[in-house]
Amino acid sequence: MPHPLKRIGIISAAAVVIIIATIVLLYTHFNSPPKSMYRENHVDEFYLFTVSSGESVYHIGRNLRKNEYIRSSRFFVMVVRIRRLAGEIKAGEYRIEPSFKTTEIMDVLKTGAVVTQKFTIPEGFRMRQIAEVLDQSGIVDGEEFLDACYDRSILAKYAIPFENVEGYLYPDTYIVAKGLSPEKIITMMIDRFFEVVYSIPVGEYSDEELGELIIIASLVEREARIESERPVIAAVFYNRLMNGKRLESCATVQYVLGKTKERLLFSDLKVKSPYNTYLNKGLPPGPIANPGVDSIHAAMYPADVDYLFFVSKHDGSHYFSTTYSEHLKAIELYNSKGTVGHQVS
Repeated sequence: MPHPLKRIGIISAAAVVIIIATIVLLYTHFNSPPKSMYRENHVDEFYLFTVSSGESVYHIGRNLRKNEYIRSSRFFVMVVRIRRLAGEIKAGEYRIEPSFKTTEIMDVLKTGAVVTQKFTIPEGFRMRQIAEVLDQSGIVDGEEFLDACYDRSILAKYAIPFENVEGYLYPDTYIVAKGLSPEKIITMMIDRFFEVVYSIPVGEYSDEELGELIIIASLVEREARIESERPVIAAVFYNRLMNGKRLESCATVQYVLGKTKERLLFSDLKVKSPYNTYLNKGLPPGPIANPGVDSIHAAMYPADVDYLFFVSKHDGSHYFSTTYSEHLKAIELYNSKGTVGHQVS
């Protein structure tokens, strides 16, 4: 018969083994995904789960259990506290796979691997067009985005010398976290704008000088269709400014009208607005679009030409002229009576 102390030791060891085994079994059970979540024939499915800013660990666990993403909210809270993850869980919308264990969900929430959305802004898009893209993509409310484009704090932060951020929203493809605010999207696009501008080797510009350059770049972006013509069109605008001529850009009239027309009526050229460069001398009050790098480069490095006029050939290219008489002949050749193609007169 075993010694009493030895027998107590055996019982104690057995008890420890049973306790450990029980803990392991309970941990494995509560850590595994609920049967309602894990279905082998639906392994490609995923679920979206949102963590709000300032939300408590208890509330997060309760919501996870309510949606049957985990087996136990208490287990979730306990493990989060043991692993000291409470302060590391980030707000956002997360993609939860049906096969995720509770600890795997914790890791996703900790890393901040939120659901992302992608959107692309073509070169030459205006603020309102960008707002429409974002609204239709479900990224942000379009009107809220437009309101944020006039945010004085953003204008001051980037020393933008205009009443809004038109011209500084760089056209590109962006990947953003779902739920990002309009202000965050705008600052991201402006940061990209300055990154591109500073990548072009050029001298120093004051904020006002850069603003004027971006106005020219926006005109080039809306007028040019052929890459090689961008520096030439930029030169025409600079030459006209130096000669005291009105820019007479059809693109500025289209900006006022709020829509693109292949052919403008002569009556369109009379619409009253400070942006109508057929009626007003000098540059318009601000950019009329958001130019890409090629148009910005063209505005920085215009072609060395004497042209003062151009008219659209309606095939994407333009006819450039130095004299007004030559320009009148080009207008007669390429434009129908009563309409105006893209031209500078």
